[in-house]
Amino acid sequence: MSQAERVETARQALLSCLPVGRVDPAPVPVGLDLLRDELLALRKDLDQWRVAPIEEHWQACDAAIVEALEHIGPARETAESTSELEVLLEAVADVVEPLDVWQDAEHAWRALRTRR
Repeated sequence: MSQAERVETARQALLSCLPVGRVDPAPVPVGLDLLRDELLALRKDLDQWRVAPIEEHWQACDAAIVEALEHIGPARETAESTSELEVLLEAVADVVEPLDVWQDAEHAWRALRTRR
């Protein structure tokens, strides 16, 4: 599984914890923990694809990890204090939105590999 797929899988797991629909989801803090753990694991593997031609994408992914991790604590506090969907969505969005850069990075990586 690529790093982008790992990020997306963890991101989807967190989003599935939001209280929408009739089924009681897992608590949002559980999803936040899962995403945090995956981001920390990914950070250890980040240098595996750091090469000059896509350094800008690498930097964006590294910064996205830092930003997402910074928002996990406040999102947890929000999740522990409310079950109001609008408020939870905003807090979770602060965590997951920085990770959008991962798809572009994967496309750049794959394009680099096919040029060789």
